[in-house]
Amino acid sequence: MADIRLQLVGLKEGDVRKLFGKPDTEELMERSQKIYIYFITPGPKCSPTPATQPGKKEALAIRLDALGNVREANVFVE
Repeated sequence: MADIRLQLVGLKEGDVRKLFGKPDTEELMERSQKIYIYFITPGPKCSPTPATQPGKKEALAIRLDALGNVREANVFVE
């Protein structure tokens, strides 16, 4: 996952949407920056099923600058 994360830096917003689709969550920041969050494991809005683990949640957060370029991508484990 770390290799993929590093390859995302420098991509355009449209390329990210083509790869991952619509983000699960989108945060708007100051200076027109955005953070797209994609849940790797089922997110908090998903109904629990026996196959999902209730504890560990992973998400990919992609920060875009005002021009729509990816500036950083991080994987968070909660």
